Amino acid sequence: MFAGFNLTLNSTDLIELSAYKEQGDQLFKEQKKEIVAALEKYINVDGSLEASKIEEDWFTPIRSHIFLSHSHDDEEMIKQLAGYLKHTYGIECFIDSCVWGYANDLLKEIDNRYCRYQETDGQFFYEYDNRNRSTSHVHMLLNGALAKMINKTECLFFVNTPNSVNAQDAENPSKTASPWIYSELLMATEFPHEKLSKYREGESYEERGYFEHAELQINYDIKIDKLTELYFSDLKKMKFKDETQDPLRSLDTLYRNKGLI
Repeated sequence: MFAGFNLTLNSTDLIELSAYKEQGDQLFKEQKKEIVAALEKYINVDGSLEASKIEEDWFTPIRSHIFLSHSHDDEEMIKQLAGYLKHTYGIECFIDSCVWGYANDLLKEIDNRYCRYQETDGQFFYEYDNRNRSTSHVHMLLNGALAKMINKTECLFFVNTPNSVNAQDAENPSKTASPWIYSELLMATEFPHEKLSKYREGESYEERGYFEHAELQINYDIKIDKLTELYFSDLKKMKFKDETQDPLRSLDTLYRNKGLI
């Protein structure tokens, strides 16, 4: 990742983005189709899981310029944002929520195979310790794959909304209840950034439940102040008078306007 941005959108921006719902839905559908593969091939003859195959099928086919980190509750708006960037600039976005539901599908398949047992009375139950281990493995695989995807994309947009960030107090202004957002922002803010040239190799600069229960919630401190502030007005300034749709040229304009290059 070359640069990380803290993107804030207002109500007017959201109205404008809503015009790109159809494009966003199509992008999401295509991306999810690339990610989802047959679960059976991940399980070896001896019953073990093939981690490298899981990571490869999740992300290898996808080539994106921007990693969109966001709350699952903002998924519809995120798809519209991805549709806008693709339609206007030809910029490809990776929508991280494409894999969340799929990870749960994989986890359910594993749990049904290895963690579910039947009582003498015919009732089924999931064994606690085995269930914990399976969840840990799948979430670790997902987290590692997300880290690799962040490293492969030029930049990350953290879409800052009330769903993704909870303002707490003056001493701790930003917290999130999402462990995925916490992990993605940790990578974006604490890991060394790459040179832009890494992502432009081979291209010239000019060309390029049964009962109710309380839900566990953990609040994670996040350092969004290390991300470059970004607004929808900044995205509009990436457009050229000649209407040329060049994703790399558009991103270079954004980086230049923000003083990053």
